[in-house]
Amino acid sequence: MVIERLTEIVEKAVSATTNLGANQAQASAFLLENALTRYANSQIHQNVVSKNGGIVIKAFLPDKRMGTLRANTLEESEIERLAEKAVKIAKSARPDEGFKGLPEPEPWAPVEGAFVKETASCTPEYRAARVKEAIETAHNKSSIVKAVAGYFSSNTMYFAVANSLGVFAHARLTTASMKTTVISESEGSEGFGTAEKYTRNIKEIDPILLAEDAADKSVRSVKPTKIQLGNYEVVLSPLAVGTILSYLGYIGFSAIPYQNGSSFVKYFLNKQVFDEKLTVKDDARDPRTFYMTPIDGEGVPKKLKFLIKNGIVSEESICYDSLRAGKENKKSTGHSVPPITRWFYDMPVPFNMIMEPGDSRIEEMIEETKHGIFVTYFHYVNPVEPTKAILTGLTRDGTFLIENGEITKPIVNMRFTDSMLSALKNIPLLGKNQEMVKGTTVTPIKLNKLRFVGISSY
Repeated sequence: MVIERLTEIVEKAVSATTNLGANQAQASAFLLENALTRYANSQIHQNVVSKNGGIVIKAFLPDKRMGTLRANTLEESEIERLAEKAVKIAKSARPDEGFKGLPEPEPWAPVEGAFVKETASCTPEYRAARVKEAIETAHNKSSIVKAVAGYFSSNTMYFAVANSLGVFAHARLTTASMKTTVISESEGSEGFGTAEKYTRNIKEIDPILLAEDAADKSVRSVKPTKIQLGNYEVVLSPLAVGTILSYLGYIGFSAIPYQNGSSFVKYFLNKQVFDEKLTVKDDARDPRTFYMTPIDGEGVPKKLKFLIKNGIVSEESICYDSLRAGKENKKSTGHSVPPITRWFYDMPVPFNMIMEPGDSRIEEMIEETKHGIFVTYFHYVNPVEPTKAILTGLTRDGTFLIENGEITKPIVNMRFTDSMLSALKNIPLLGKNQEMVKGTTVTPIKLNKLRFVGISSY
């Protein structure tokens, strides 16, 4: 019923927009059903359920002026008014000579496994019971565990898209995630540990396993010591790797930075800039990805695309929507972000990145490290120099010194600033166990060098 209603809305919106003078029009309608249970200080403090629906109308005039309107309503009585506003916005805009037209219709097929009934029908009682398990597990780990915090969410997303050239497509998908952060305290010193799980099937989330992992890191993190700044071997957990890969996605593989000259890919075409072990693809139909969807935000069918192939980047690494593809007389690669998210809205990005696995266990990576750092999580990450893929950020929630193949002691969080072209140039060990981390699916990795330039206050 939801999809049927959304498809009716987009059909009427496209018709209304073209009747008002647009020579091309596109409309997408969406409905998000989000449920979230939050906990802090070892107790649930919030349980919310929300439904958020809306429509995005794009009007294109014959002289290549365009207007976009996004409204949070699914009332059919509002369609005419919204279409008028979109056309009005287009009339006040400047022409975009790069626009060559909306995508033509292509065959597409639904993706099996994108929608999981158990996730869509998850109850607050189920989430609360799982949160209780996580809290009890963490406190049973040690008497120094002070507090447990985090969230448990289940989400159902629907969207439909149509345009005046005949595109007509729709999708539905579910996602679920849980994050557990544990705080421990001993003699005035606090330790932190975190663990996360992302999946389409909520039954695959094991709160006990997450809590045990987070609590273990937290207990071992009390009384951290400071170490010297400089270059270190590092073992990165999937959470840390996922953050790095996500940033490479939008500073390097999107058509926008590529066209404005800020993408590192533009300057290293057909060169092996990363270790030959590193192969990353973008594939929304692969069951290993979090956001499985058959189409992008413009209704273009999703297809397999290699971003990094044996360490090499090329023109084929770049992700386009129809507008940016038109600027180079190319076709969209199916990377217009769907209306179900505001992330990088109107910026074509890969959000189904999958790092092909290696053959190493994370324990083996630690054993093979003589003097290095284990990193659980990066936060406050930002690009410094995109053309060289230089990122900066802080470690968090479980940072440890590795000496002679063993984790020996916790260390104070540190700031890294380094070029990922340099850091990922030599990957001695690549993990064999893949984990979904939001828009990426990654493995743990060991790097020969990451540059640390600062020390946090905790």
